[in-house]
Amino acid sequence: MRFGLVCKPKDEKAFALAKMVYDFLNENKVEILHEEVLTEKIGKKGYSFEEINKLSDIVITIGGDGTILRTLEKIDKPIFAINSGGMGFLTEVESKYAISGVKRILEGKYNVEERMKLKVLLDGKRLSDATNEITLQTANIAKLVEFQIFVETERIEVIKADGIIVATPTGSTSYALSAGGPIIDPSVDAVVIVPLAAFKLSARPWIIPSQKRICIKLTPVSKNAVLVIDGKERHNVTPKNEVCVTKSEKKAKFIRFGESFYQMVRLKLTR
Repeated sequence: MRFGLVCKPKDEKAFALAKMVYDFLNENKVEILHEEVLTEKIGKKGYSFEEINKLSDIVITIGGDGTILRTLEKIDKPIFAINSGGMGFLTEVESKYAISGVKRILEGKYNVEERMKLKVLLDGKRLSDATNEITLQTANIAKLVEFQIFVETERIEVIKADGIIVATPTGSTSYALSAGGPIIDPSVDAVVIVPLAAFKLSARPWIIPSQKRICIKLTPVSKNAVLVIDGKERHNVTPKNEVCVTKSEKKAKFIRFGESFYQMVRLKLTR
Protein backbone atom coordinates (compact mmCIF):
# COMPACT_ATOMS: atom_id res chain seq x y z
CA MET A 1 0.00 0.00 0.00
CA ARG A 2 1.28 3.46 -0.93
CA PHE A 3 0.20 6.57 1.01
CA GLY A 4 -0.06 10.19 -0.03
CA LEU A 5 0.41 12.85 2.65
CA VAL A 6 -1.14 16.33 2.43
CA CYS A 7 -0.85 19.02 5.09
CA LYS A 8 -2.36 22.40 5.93
CA PRO A 9 0.15 25.02 4.69
CA LYS A 10 1.92 27.40 7.09
CA ASP A 11 0.72 25.55 10.17
CA GLU A 12 3.46 24.36 12.52
CA LYS A 13 1.14 22.10 14.51
CA ALA A 14 -0.01 20.39 11.31
CA PHE A 15 3.59 20.14 10.07
CA ALA A 16 4.73 18.49 13.31
CA LEU A 17 1.87 15.99 13.14
CA ALA A 18 2.62 15.25 9.48
CA LYS A 19 6.27 14.54 10.36
CA MET A 20 5.15 12.14 13.12
CA VAL A 21 2.85 10.28 10.71
CA TYR A 22 5.56 10.22 8.05
CA ASP A 23 8.13 8.77 10.50
CA PHE A 24 5.68 6.10 11.68
CA LEU A 25 4.92 4.95 8.12
CA ASN A 26 8.59 5.06 7.20
CA GLU A 27 9.47 2.89 10.21
CA ASN A 28 6.87 0.38 9.01
CA LYS A 29 8.44 0.26 5.53
CA VAL A 30 5.45 1.97 3.90
CA GLU A 31 6.07 4.18 0.88
CA ILE A 32 4.90 7.77 1.37
CA LEU A 33 4.41 10.48 -1.25
CA HIS A 34 4.26 13.80 0.59
CA GLU A 35 3.17 17.05 -1.00
CA GLU A 36 5.68 19.75 -1.81
CA VAL A 37 4.86 22.02 1.18
CA LEU A 38 6.37 19.31 3.43
CA THR A 39 9.68 19.08 1.56
CA GLU A 40 11.61 21.26 4.02
CA LYS A 41 10.10 19.59 7.10
CA ILE A 42 10.73 16.04 5.91
CA GLY A 43 13.94 16.73 4.00
CA LYS A 44 13.00 14.81 0.86
CA LYS A 45 11.58 15.76 -2.53
CA GLY A 46 7.84 16.40 -2.50
CA TYR A 47 5.23 15.47 -5.08
CA SER A 48 2.53 17.35 -6.94
CA PHE A 49 -1.15 16.58 -6.34
CA GLU A 50 -1.30 14.99 -9.77
CA GLU A 51 1.57 12.63 -8.90
CA ILE A 52 0.06 11.80 -5.50
CA ASN A 53 -3.29 11.02 -7.12
CA LYS A 54 -1.70 8.81 -9.76
CA LEU A 55 0.66 6.86 -7.51
CA SER A 56 -1.02 6.55 -4.09
CA ASP A 57 -3.72 4.21 -2.80
CA ILE A 58 -4.84 6.29 0.20
CA VAL A 59 -4.18 9.95 0.95
CA ILE A 60 -3.78 11.22 4.50
CA THR A 61 -4.77 14.85 5.08
CA ILE A 62 -3.66 16.76 8.17
CA GLY A 63 -5.47 20.00 8.88
CA GLY A 64 -9.18 20.73 8.77
CA ASP A 65 -12.04 20.77 6.29
CA GLY A 66 -10.25 23.32 4.10
CA THR A 67 -7.33 20.95 3.65
CA ILE A 68 -9.71 18.12 2.74
CA LEU A 69 -11.54 20.24 0.16
CA ARG A 70 -8.25 21.43 -1.34
CA THR A 71 -7.19 17.80 -1.65
CA LEU A 72 -10.47 16.56 -3.13
CA GLU A 73 -10.27 19.20 -5.84
CA LYS A 74 -7.50 17.19 -7.54
CA ILE A 75 -7.40 13.82 -5.80
CA ASP A 76 -9.99 11.04 -6.14
CA LYS A 77 -8.36 8.43 -3.88
CA PRO A 78 -9.83 7.61 -0.42
CA ILE A 79 -9.01 10.31 2.13
CA PHE A 80 -8.02 9.59 5.73
CA ALA A 81 -8.52 12.97 7.40
CA ILE A 82 -6.78 13.87 10.65
CA ASN A 83 -7.93 17.03 12.41
CA SER A 84 -5.07 19.23 13.64
CA GLY A 85 -7.32 22.00 15.00
CA GLY A 86 -10.75 23.60 14.64
CA MET A 87 -14.07 21.82 14.09
CA GLY A 88 -12.92 19.54 11.26
CA PHE A 89 -16.40 18.24 10.49
CA LEU A 90 -15.21 16.06 7.60
CA THR A 91 -12.21 14.67 9.47
CA GLU A 92 -12.25 11.12 10.84
CA VAL A 93 -9.95 11.39 13.89
CA GLU A 94 -8.44 14.02 16.16
CA SER A 95 -4.67 14.47 16.24
CA LYS A 96 -4.19 12.32 19.37
CA TYR A 97 -5.58 9.33 17.45
CA ALA A 98 -3.51 9.90 14.31
CA ILE A 99 -1.10 6.99 14.74
CA SER A 100 -3.72 4.54 16.03
CA GLY A 101 -5.86 5.45 13.01
CA VAL A 102 -3.00 4.80 10.59
CA LYS A 103 -2.41 1.45 12.31
CA ARG A 104 -6.03 0.48 11.70
CA ILE A 105 -5.66 1.27 8.02
CA LEU A 106 -2.51 -0.84 7.78
CA GLU A 107 -4.46 -3.67 9.42
CA GLY A 108 -7.31 -3.26 6.92
CA LYS A 109 -9.83 -2.35 9.62
CA TYR A 110 -11.68 0.42 7.82
CA ASN A 111 -14.44 1.17 5.32
CA VAL A 112 -14.53 3.57 2.38
CA GLU A 113 -17.54 5.89 2.33
CA GLU A 114 -18.43 7.58 -0.96
CA ARG A 115 -20.04 11.01 -0.99
CA MET A 116 -21.72 12.93 -3.79
CA LYS A 117 -19.95 15.78 -5.61
CA LEU A 118 -21.52 18.46 -7.79
CA LYS A 119 -20.62 19.01 -11.42
CA VAL A 120 -20.41 22.79 -11.95
CA LEU A 121 -20.87 24.51 -15.32
CA LEU A 122 -20.46 28.20 -16.14
CA ASP A 123 -21.99 28.91 -19.56
CA GLY A 124 -21.51 25.24 -20.41
CA LYS A 125 -17.82 25.17 -19.43
CA ARG A 126 -17.02 22.66 -16.71
CA LEU A 127 -15.29 24.02 -13.62
CA SER A 128 -13.97 22.14 -10.58
CA ASP A 129 -16.43 19.78 -8.90
CA ALA A 130 -17.83 20.82 -5.52
CA THR A 131 -17.73 18.49 -2.52
CA ASN A 132 -19.55 20.86 -0.14
CA GLU A 133 -21.31 23.57 -2.11
CA ILE A 134 -21.34 26.35 -4.63
CA THR A 135 -22.42 29.83 -3.67
CA LEU A 136 -23.52 32.64 -5.94
CA GLN A 137 -23.22 35.79 -3.90
CA THR A 138 -23.21 39.52 -4.29
CA ALA A 139 -19.94 41.05 -5.42
CA ASN A 140 -20.81 44.26 -3.56
CA ILE A 141 -21.18 44.26 0.22
CA ALA A 142 -24.70 45.14 1.43
CA LYS A 143 -26.10 45.11 -2.12
CA LEU A 144 -28.82 42.57 -2.91
CA VAL A 145 -28.80 40.54 -6.12
CA GLU A 146 -31.93 39.23 -7.81
CA PHE A 147 -31.58 35.55 -8.71
CA GLN A 148 -33.67 33.31 -10.93
CA ILE A 149 -33.55 29.62 -9.96
CA PHE A 150 -34.46 26.90 -12.43
CA VAL A 151 -34.90 23.16 -11.94
CA GLU A 152 -34.60 21.56 -15.37
CA THR A 153 -36.52 24.07 -17.54
CA GLU A 154 -38.94 25.28 -14.86
CA ARG A 155 -38.29 28.51 -12.98
CA ILE A 156 -39.05 27.77 -9.32
CA GLU A 157 -38.04 31.03 -7.69
CA VAL A 158 -37.11 34.67 -8.30
CA ILE A 159 -35.54 36.06 -5.17
CA LYS A 160 -33.53 39.04 -3.96
CA ALA A 161 -30.81 37.96 -1.55
CA ASP A 162 -27.17 38.26 -0.60
CA GLY A 163 -26.64 34.93 -2.33
CA ILE A 164 -27.75 31.40 -3.10
CA ILE A 165 -26.13 28.19 -1.85
CA VAL A 166 -26.47 24.85 -3.65
CA ALA A 167 -25.07 22.14 -1.36
CA THR A 168 -24.54 18.40 -1.35
CA PRO A 169 -25.59 16.35 1.71
CA THR A 170 -21.95 16.65 2.81
CA GLY A 171 -22.18 20.44 2.48
CA SER A 172 -25.51 20.56 4.31
CA THR A 173 -23.55 20.65 7.60
CA SER A 174 -21.33 23.50 6.41
CA TYR A 175 -22.21 26.96 5.03
CA ALA A 176 -25.77 25.88 4.18
CA LEU A 177 -26.41 24.92 7.82
CA SER A 178 -25.31 28.35 9.06
CA ALA A 179 -27.75 29.93 6.58
CA GLY A 180 -30.69 27.95 7.98
CA GLY A 181 -30.60 24.90 5.73
CA PRO A 182 -31.46 21.35 6.89
CA ILE A 183 -29.02 18.62 7.84
CA ILE A 184 -29.19 15.92 5.15
CA ASP A 185 -28.09 12.32 5.69
CA PRO A 186 -25.28 11.60 3.15
CA SER A 187 -27.19 8.56 1.90
CA VAL A 188 -29.99 10.83 0.63
CA ASP A 189 -29.56 11.35 -3.11
CA ALA A 190 -30.46 15.05 -3.16
CA VAL A 191 -29.07 18.56 -3.04
CA VAL A 192 -30.33 21.58 -1.09
CA ILE A 193 -30.81 25.14 -2.33
CA VAL A 194 -30.54 27.71 0.48
CA PRO A 195 -31.03 31.48 0.12
CA LEU A 196 -28.60 33.78 1.92
CA ALA A 197 -30.32 36.66 3.75
CA ALA A 198 -33.27 36.71 1.37
CA PHE A 199 -35.46 39.81 1.15
CA LYS A 200 -38.60 37.68 1.09
CA LEU A 201 -40.59 36.33 4.05
CA SER A 202 -41.60 33.18 2.17
CA ALA A 203 -38.02 32.24 1.18
CA ARG A 204 -37.23 28.69 2.29
CA PRO A 205 -34.67 26.02 1.38
CA TRP A 206 -35.50 23.59 -1.42
CA ILE A 207 -34.43 19.91 -1.47
CA ILE A 208 -34.04 18.70 -5.05
CA PRO A 209 -33.26 15.22 -6.47
CA SER A 210 -29.60 15.14 -7.45
CA GLN A 211 -30.35 13.88 -10.98
CA LYS A 212 -32.08 17.14 -11.84
CA ARG A 213 -30.23 20.07 -13.38
CA ILE A 214 -30.28 23.26 -11.29
CA CYS A 215 -29.46 26.54 -13.02
CA ILE A 216 -29.15 30.04 -11.59
CA LYS A 217 -29.20 33.31 -13.54
CA LEU A 218 -29.09 36.92 -12.44
CA THR A 219 -31.97 39.04 -13.62
CA PRO A 220 -31.06 41.69 -16.24
CA VAL A 221 -31.31 44.52 -13.66
CA SER A 222 -28.91 42.84 -11.21
CA LYS A 223 -25.38 43.84 -10.42
CA ASN A 224 -22.53 41.37 -10.83
CA ALA A 225 -22.07 38.38 -8.53
CA VAL A 226 -19.32 35.93 -7.64
CA LEU A 227 -19.47 32.14 -8.01
CA VAL A 228 -17.48 30.38 -5.28
CA ILE A 229 -16.80 26.62 -5.31
CA ASP A 230 -16.11 25.01 -1.92
CA GLY A 231 -15.00 28.36 -0.51
CA LYS A 232 -11.91 28.48 -2.75
CA GLU A 233 -12.34 28.77 -6.50
CA ARG A 234 -13.92 32.08 -7.61
CA HIS A 235 -15.47 33.23 -10.90
CA ASN A 236 -17.18 36.51 -11.76
CA VAL A 237 -20.78 36.21 -12.94
CA THR A 238 -22.91 38.78 -14.81
CA PRO A 239 -26.57 38.73 -15.91
CA LYS A 240 -25.33 37.33 -19.24
CA ASN A 241 -23.98 34.18 -17.58
CA GLU A 242 -25.66 30.96 -16.46
CA VAL A 243 -24.44 28.71 -13.62
CA CYS A 244 -25.69 25.11 -13.66
CA VAL A 245 -25.05 22.17 -11.35
CA THR A 246 -25.93 18.51 -11.41
CA LYS A 247 -24.65 15.35 -9.79
CA SER A 248 -21.05 14.58 -10.78
CA GLU A 249 -19.89 11.18 -11.96
CA LYS A 250 -16.96 11.61 -9.53
CA LYS A 251 -17.15 10.79 -5.83
CA ALA A 252 -15.49 12.06 -2.68
CA LYS A 253 -14.14 9.04 -0.81
CA PHE A 254 -13.46 8.95 2.93
CA ILE A 255 -11.83 6.37 5.18
CA ARG A 256 -14.24 5.57 8.02
CA PHE A 257 -13.92 3.39 11.13
CA GLY A 258 -17.62 2.80 11.73
CA GLU A 259 -18.91 5.88 13.55
CA SER A 260 -22.30 6.81 12.11
CA PHE A 261 -23.17 10.13 10.48
CA TYR A 262 -25.55 10.89 13.34
CA GLN A 263 -22.85 10.27 15.95
CA MET A 264 -20.53 12.64 14.06
CA VAL A 265 -23.22 15.33 13.90
CA ARG A 266 -23.83 15.08 17.65
CA LEU A 267 -20.11 15.15 18.38
CA LYS A 268 -19.21 18.06 16.10
CA LEU A 269 -22.27 20.31 16.46
CA THR A 270 -22.81 20.07 20.21
CA ARG A 271 -19.31 21.16 21.23
